[in-house]
Amino acid sequence: MRALFILVALTLAHVSSALPATSSYLTANDRSRLRQVLDGAWVPNDLATVHYGALAYTLLGQAVNKPQEVCKFLGTKTSETNPEVLFHLAGAWQAIGSCGTLQSAGIVKKLNEVASSDASPMSDVYYAVLGLKSLRQRPTDVAKVLKNVQSSLKKDDSALSLGYAFHVAAALGAEGRVIFDRIQDAVAQADEVDGRFLQFEGGLSITALVVSGSFNLATSQNKAPPLNHEQTTKFANYFLSRRSVQTVKGIYSLLDVLSTLSSNKFVLPVSISLEGSSAVSSSNPKILLKVSDVLGKPISTSTVTVTAESAKGGEDSVVILSKKKFEATSDKTVFSLNVFEEKPAPGQYSLTVSASLSQADPRIPSNIVTTVTMKAMCAVTISSFEIGTADADQTTQPKMHKVTYPSKLPSVLEADSQQKVVVRFQLVAAGSNKPLAVHQAFLRLWNDKTKQEIIFNAEKDSSKTYKFDMDIGAKDPDFGYLSGEFHVDLIIGDAIIVNPLMWHVADLKLAAPSSDAREDYTSSHASLFKPKPEIKHMFREPEVRPAAVVSNLFTALVCAPLLILLGLWAKLGINISNFPMSLSAIGFHIGLTSIFGLFVVFWLELNMFATMKYLVGLGALTFLSGNKMLAHIATRPKA
Repeated sequence: MRALFILVALTLAHVSSALPATSSYLTANDRSRLRQVLDGAWVPNDLATVHYGALAYTLLGQAVNKPQEVCKFLGTKTSETNPEVLFHLAGAWQAIGSCGTLQSAGIVKKLNEVASSDASPMSDVYYAVLGLKSLRQRPTDVAKVLKNVQSSLKKDDSALSLGYAFHVAAALGAEGRVIFDRIQDAVAQADEVDGRFLQFEGGLSITALVVSGSFNLATSQNKAPPLNHEQTTKFANYFLSRRSVQTVKGIYSLLDVLSTLSSNKFVLPVSISLEGSSAVSSSNPKILLKVSDVLGKPISTSTVTVTAESAKGGEDSVVILSKKKFEATSDKTVFSLNVFEEKPAPGQYSLTVSASLSQADPRIPSNIVTTVTMKAMCAVTISSFEIGTADADQTTQPKMHKVTYPSKLPSVLEADSQQKVVVRFQLVAAGSNKPLAVHQAFLRLWNDKTKQEIIFNAEKDSSKTYKFDMDIGAKDPDFGYLSGEFHVDLIIGDAIIVNPLMWHVADLKLAAPSSDAREDYTSSHASLFKPKPEIKHMFREPEVRPAAVVSNLFTALVCAPLLILLGLWAKLGINISNFPMSLSAIGFHIGLTSIFGLFVVFWLELNMFATMKYLVGLGALTFLSGNKMLAHIATRPKA
């Protein structure tokens, strides 16, 4: 027992110290689909599309469509001076290879000017240097170009700028070593997603630009990039997750970076994936694994050993195998293992797989591990099936009839609304007496005349025996109170069985329900489709106004203070001889009177917002006039 524990512990330690692998690669179907996207977008009227499309065709190993038409289109762009246009022109001309000789003297001169200019942004330097590379030229002043690159990176060290810089430095050869240390800065900007992917903000194109540029620069310096195997694998996972890309530039970026990851001499991401079906059964007992690079090619010329470290799962989460070697096949990248030798119980299993090389390869870790999901399937058989009827009030025991699959009950069952139908059955895996639980176990009642069907779910108990009790009286509304003969079918289905079945078990004759129940159902069912009564909205009735006498009395009380004021003024004698007849005095009194009038109008008609708008103007006029009037009164000599 102790020895077994030590063995399991060593196995777990061995697996935990291994490095992960990708779970997919660029398949032949992926290549075919990408080719179809390129064919659909291949219209020679956009220079960038022609450039990236021609490169993508080359990476797919395909000839460019309509080369004469494309060459004619490229010939119309030779007089351009924009560095981006010249970059695409030179790259497309080189990729097609059948357009003749390009008159490149003027293009080389212009690209050299852009590459050496202090005012050129990083993108233009990239276009200029890579354009010269397509023309098999180097910048005339490499030191100036590198100075411009370093100066641009001080202003902008985003992932995009660093990606441009890596490609420029790689094109310059050994002189580009001053940029090599910036690879680590770029990797630090990558975002990790779900613990499985590494990517840069901006998506596929920018991530591919940085990663391919990093490896190209490392190749030009003959020095391994600061990217470990785990980081490279996470980048590869991201690229492979974008295999459904639909743009020409995206397709080129994907193919270019996968080709770089597959062919570089520093780090090789390894793919371990299922080849074909993930299901095994007695008729298909072997599971196939493909161990390859991201393009589906062999990872090494030396022997690859693939081992199933463990397989755990099933209903009881048991380990069904450990340390089983896969067998090689005629395809050097495909390995097989007969899983059914272990007689696994039906269910889902997690298979932990490791791969290693007989001879060490510096690009590949000594041990790579991944986990794949497989499914053990079986044929299902019906070990027992009983059907019968009983009183709905359970006063009598049900009268059961045994039926053997695939036969049908020879007699017709009869039942009425006072009875219930009882079904009991049990499923087992073929070649085993162990009860089997499935996801789908249904009973269907089908009326051949009316084409009406009703499906019921069969429930299993703790012993995995399926039971179904149908009270006919309670289910009469579901049948529409129909009577007559119904077929009883058993439907069994599950993802782990190879023979889903539909078995006509018996025929059931239902007696006619009472006429009152049928009439009630018919009338209620028909009422569902009759027009509904019109819904009339009831508005709130206005409140009762007070009598006219009350309103008039209230108005008189409100006006009484004003009338009293005017009366007192008349009795005392108002002296208005000192009223200043100036513009400010007249304006103040008119403004004040207007404000009082505005309050009256607000009460009768206006809302608050309109009142505030008018009040701002009147208030400003009244304030300014009043201020000037008071200043005039203050300076007037006193009597």
